[in-house]
Amino acid sequence: MNINILFQNIGSIDEKLDCLYPVYLLYPEIPKYEFIYDEEYFTPLIKRHFREIEEFNAGDLLVFKLLNSFHFGIYAGNGNFFHCCKKHKLRISRLSGYKKYLKGCYKWHN
Repeated sequence: MNINILFQNIGSIDEKLDCLYPVYLLYPEIPKYEFIYDEEYFTPLIKRHFREIEEFNAGDLLVFKLLNSFHFGIYAGNGNFFHCCKKHKLRISRLSGYKKYLKGCYKWHN
């Protein structure tokens, strides 16, 4: 894992991947999955590649529940995280503004 790949791609987007874009940039070995908002679909996929954690570090996956759908980000450190959507390219935001939507934190495992 090289989190610098995310810093190097600030301002870019892959609209087919939507908010999974930073996840696949950082973890290209994860198979590409169809972006579906269904929790029953995504929960087993997340658990297949990640383990849930209490405290997170740079590079860990953050899962948010926004407007009845999932939003994914990567923790950047220092209270910031990487994320994007079709309306906004890859960017860094303060986690404090999204904390109430945070559903879980996960660490990559093979």
